[in-house]
Amino acid sequence: MELRRVVTLGIGLLLVVACSKAGPGRPAHRPGPNPTSVDAQFVVDGQPVTGTALVTPRSHLGLNLTQPMRPDRLTVYLDGQPMSPDALAWAPQRTSLEISLAGLTPDHAVTLDVAAASSAPFQDPGPLQVRMLVTVPSNTSTGVGPGFKPRTPIEIVVENSGPARPQSGFQDADIVYEYLSEYSISRMTAIYFNKIPDQVGPVRSCRMINPYLGYAYAGMTMCSGVSNGTSPWMFGAYPDSRLVPNLMEPYDHGGHFFRVGSRPVPHNLYTSGDRAGRLRSESAQHDGDYAVDPPHDDGSAGQAADPPSVPLHGVTYSYDPASRLYLRTDHGQLFTDQSTGRQLGVKTVAVMHVPFHDAGWVEDENGGAHSVWYDMLGSGPAEVYSDGLVVHATWHMGSAGQAYYDNHTPVWFTDEAGKVMLLNSGLTWIHIAGNGQ
Repeated sequence: MELRRVVTLGIGLLLVVACSKAGPGRPAHRPGPNPTSVDAQFVVDGQPVTGTALVTPRSHLGLNLTQPMRPDRLTVYLDGQPMSPDALAWAPQRTSLEISLAGLTPDHAVTLDVAAASSAPFQDPGPLQVRMLVTVPSNTSTGVGPGFKPRTPIEIVVENSGPARPQSGFQDADIVYEYLSEYSISRMTAIYFNKIPDQVGPVRSCRMINPYLGYAYAGMTMCSGVSNGTSPWMFGAYPDSRLVPNLMEPYDHGGHFFRVGSRPVPHNLYTSGDRAGRLRSESAQHDGDYAVDPPHDDGSAGQAADPPSVPLHGVTYSYDPASRLYLRTDHGQLFTDQSTGRQLGVKTVAVMHVPFHDAGWVEDENGGAHSVWYDMLGSGPAEVYSDGLVVHATWHMGSAGQAYYDNHTPVWFTDEAGKVMLLNSGLTWIHIAGNGQ
């Protein structure tokens, strides 16, 4: 037993000596180099971001690495939960990956974080709070390009009574909201993010939907006037109201409106691109908390459907496959734009079903009609038509019960699966239909 122990110790000593010397043709045994630390950086559309990031459904959110890593050694967390490997698209060289934005919605900010296996030296970028912006469509004719920032959109109220037709300036609007004013006569608010046509009108008075739209788009509202009941809400005269940035014709001292002699009062008030456009500098508003989508190729969401009709507004549409537009008919007559002389063509028609109530005051003192108050904040059902297809969608804007001045984001839509919709480029026409109205 003692001899065996001596032999074992001797062999061990020989091995230690052999490994500590470099013999002929035998390199010395030395520790390997320390693994290189990997630094990580979040990027949005190729630009580094830290702390917080604003994205749109078209953004590319990724992670850049200073050294290649094995995908199974890195975990990305969303609100503390590991993201599925299917949500991470690794580049072939394994030095970057793209993080899917599917499932993100504008009403909920999320936090991303990154961790690596403990055996790999790793410098994580720290948590990143990601918020998706509401993204609204633009018309292909209004000159919106990549990187466009919405600054003081012009929101012009236009009437739709018989003597007002044909109206001017609708075809080149970005978005138009249509709603009932009184006596089953609809009224519109046309929104222009960039270019404003040479003539828009006839301009008529504001309604209770305008405070919601004014704050949602951070715009300047133009109208001919306002009723005694609606006025305190527009001018912030009540304790639970706020001034809606606006210009009304009786208070216009800068020549932003003009009247034409070819139509009788009150259907002869108009504005123009140069007159209305001055308000962007004269009465500039804070930047809107949303993104405007530059023109892009059409999507193909939805299922085949007949063209929409909105009996509440007396409107029907026919679909023109050649132009991929919905052509509007109003109360049985072709609805034309006086500026172009052609029937109005709409790229996307959305019908929003919203709660409403009697505002509690007389809107028209001559006939006694009461004002309609549409409850524009919250969510509800909608149909969105484009390219001969329909999506049975859900509309979202702010939260139910919120004051109009506390919401600063426009309406957005999700499809049947709850995914945020990106509407096609072109004139978007949104019909507001009161539930049971």
